[in-house]
Amino acid sequence: MRLPSLPRDARTQAAGVAFAAVSATGFATLGLFAKLIYSRGFTVLQALSWRFTVAAAALWIYLAVSGTLRIRAGKTRRLLLLGIFGFAPQAGLFFATVRILDPGIASLLLYLYPSFVILLSLVFLRRKPTGLQLVALGLSLSGCALTLWKSGSYPPLGLALGVLVALSYGGYLVVGEKALEGADPIYATAVIMAVSAAIYWIAAIAVDGPAVPTDGTVILGIAGVAFAASILPIVTLFASIKRIGASEASLVSTVEPVLTVALSALIIGERLGAAQAAGGVLIVAAVVVMNLKTPNPPAGKGA
Repeated sequence: MRLPSLPRDARTQAAGVAFAAVSATGFATLGLFAKLIYSRGFTVLQALSWRFTVAAAALWIYLAVSGTLRIRAGKTRRLLLLGIFGFAPQAGLFFATVRILDPGIASLLLYLYPSFVILLSLVFLRRKPTGLQLVALGLSLSGCALTLWKSGSYPPLGLALGVLVALSYGGYLVVGEKALEGADPIYATAVIMAVSAAIYWIAAIAVDGPAVPTDGTVILGIAGVAFAASILPIVTLFASIKRIGASEASLVSTVEPVLTVALSALIIGERLGAAQAAGGVLIVAAVVVMNLKTPNPPAGKGA
């Protein structure tokens, strides 16, 4: 018996949500793999330079071998600018924030970014948030707070950096939605990884000096942050944005804190408390609310 197919809009929505969920899963592994690298004395700049170098090399090799490499000057220029002024700075800012703040509060501040995505989309894309989006946003922010917040006092500089990370990431996603129009997600990721690698190699050499991974733990950590925490989540995030827009993709991505806590509990034995469980329920509820009906296609996209 053949099952009825979903309407095209519903299929597009479902695919976009699925890609965003896969992206969140990949990003949730970043801290775990980073701990492996830092445990062997690598600095933030050294870790980031190797992360983006390995990811870029793997993607460019894939594009060349698969015969799908198509370089278009106009789109490549936009992607280069997106990497230089969007992805690379916010990646560095987040790692700087984690050095000042507890990772939990740093991640909580990062997840202010769906609010900035919705606000920036309203201002620059003239896209008004729907009532369901606003309800989902409230649920997701409450869930993030329950999942990640720990009592304590925090340095003002760290808090300011955390908010700046969220704002920069929100801007990156909104600008990225336009920059990605007509671009292959794998090619877009390859360009952004390459320019990020160049930026962080320059910074690492200038500040810390180069470091070569020879220890098995470091090599495993670098492979993890390159493939599981960079290539997979960024490619699928771009694929999600192309289908459902930056606002919807950012809301689905708020499942990441739940996944981070769950992975930490599974792999390194961190205990899950009632607050984390309640936060997870709220975040999942936000994703369900957001998909109660199929939204209109994002501006500039086909039906």
